[in-house]
Order: sequence, then structure tokens, then C-alpha cells
Amino acid sequence: MLDPSTPSGETSPCLEPREEILSLWRAFDSLSFESRSRALRLGEIIPVVSGGPYRPDGEIAVVLDGCLLLDDGKRGTHCGVAAAGDLIDIAGGSPGLWLTDGSLYRAPVAAFCREAGEDGVQFLLAGGLKRLKSMEARLRCAMSHGSISRVASFLLDIHRATGGFEIALSQSNIGALLSLRRSSINQACQSLRAAGALRTVRGRILLKDEAILASVACCHYRPQSPAFAEAIAAETA
Repeated sequence: MLDPSTPSGETSPCLEPREEILSLWRAFDSLSFESRSRALRLGEIIPVVSGGPYRPDGEIAVVLDGCLLLDDGKRGTHCGVAAAGDLIDIAGGSPGLWLTDGSLYRAPVAAFCREAGEDGVQFLLAGGLKRLKSMEARLRCAMSHGSISRVASFLLDIHRATGGFEIALSQSNIGALLSLRRSSINQACQSLRAAGALRTVRGRILLKDEAILASVACCHYRPQSPAFAEAIAAETA
């Protein structure tokens, strides 16, 4: 159990994940100091391993460290990337796959609400609404943007969640997650390679230029670079 009597928190003598406790404290920053202190004592920190599945179990779950790729639970379609501080389960969430090693905080919903009070309930409602809006935004992107923009946004989401430039997914993996045909994902990656944004090796994507990716990514990553204007126009023609 956690005992965050101070913002840095404390754990058992055998494990002192100070950065994890700070991430957790920041994730609940809308609660009062007293509410956070009481509520966070109820939870536990669980280590996670790259390549391992994530299955929501009806509790509160917050990513403390690492990168989690969420899917819709039906076809394995991408519906978001969760990183440190993200609330991913509130009595029901999306399953997913851990792209990196990391850690997860879990706590019972009823006990959390009892300890955190009305502030805690409002926090969970706001977190659920934020996750729903994120999934709706992903759906709008899938309907309104071409493959180049969607692939660029997806890669940037992972890069900014992990801080790394190597993504352990193949082109076919990414195509399946974004519901893109093989020809579309190949064309998108070829265009991004030619522009110097990335390099592909067996089963991995190596990012080379974040600015190029951002210039063609959809929605929140734009404005668009003139360098890709023709490619995107041709793709949507």
C-alpha cells in the first residue's frame, strides 16, 4: 500500500519508486492534499512488462510509468496511447498492450470514492469524460484524414509517451491498429521514409525527424508543412 503523507510519498523499504509516486501524485492533482493522501493509501503499484497485455478489471487504474497502447476490445483497433499520469480504468476501460516496461497504480473504486469524497467522484467523472472525448477524436481522425497523417500522428503519440525514437511495431502491426490496408500503410511509410521522417527495419520503426512527422500529422499536431501538401492532396483526391 502507498502512504503519500508528503507529495513525494513513501513506500516500503524494499522499493522506493519516487518518480512513480510523483507521477501518481500529479495524476490526482485536482484533489485536495488531504483527499489525495487518504485515497492513495488504498492503492498498490504493479510492475508491467513490454509486450504484456493490459486488461481492465473494474478498478481505478493510472499509468505511472511506461507506454500503453489501448484498443477497442473488439478488433484490436487503436483508440489511444496512455502514458504517465493517464487514468485508464474507472470501473471499466479499454484493453491494450504495453509497448514498454513500466508500472501501474490500482485501487478499488468504492474505497477510493469513500476516502476521496465528492472531489474524488468528480475527478473520476472528469477522467472518464476525457477518455471518451479522446476516443471520439480518434474516430473522427480515422474518418477525415488520410493514411500519411494518421500514421504520423500515431508514431508521434508513442514517441511523446515514451520519449524514445525506436518503436517496436512493424508496418503490418501499425496498419492493423489503424485499420489501414496493406497498400495504404506501405505507401504512407514510404512517403515518410522519403521525407526523412523515419526508417524501417525488421519489426521496428526508427524515428529520425519529429518536426517532419508533426508537420503532416492530423489534428492537434499540425500546422501542415508545404513539403507534404502534394502527397496528402494526392492521397485524398
